Amino acid sequence: MAVMRRCENCGRETPIYRLAGVILDGRIAEICPRCVSTEAERIEVPYAPRTDQGAIQPSTGREAW
Repeated sequence: MAVMRRCENCGRETPIYRLAGVILDGRIAEICPRCVSTEAERIEVPYAPRTDQGAIQPSTGREAW
């Protein structure tokens, strides 16, 4: 049986593995998938992919050591 927790936006009981941890109106909240889709303009994703330089990788060449 899944562990249930309430969505911090709508209060709906949701399995904990389906909740998303996002920044909602300046605070960290766990919200359900339904609220993620309806409240998209209020959500600020804390670790969004970079738009300027996608996949910057550190050098693994021997000269960097």
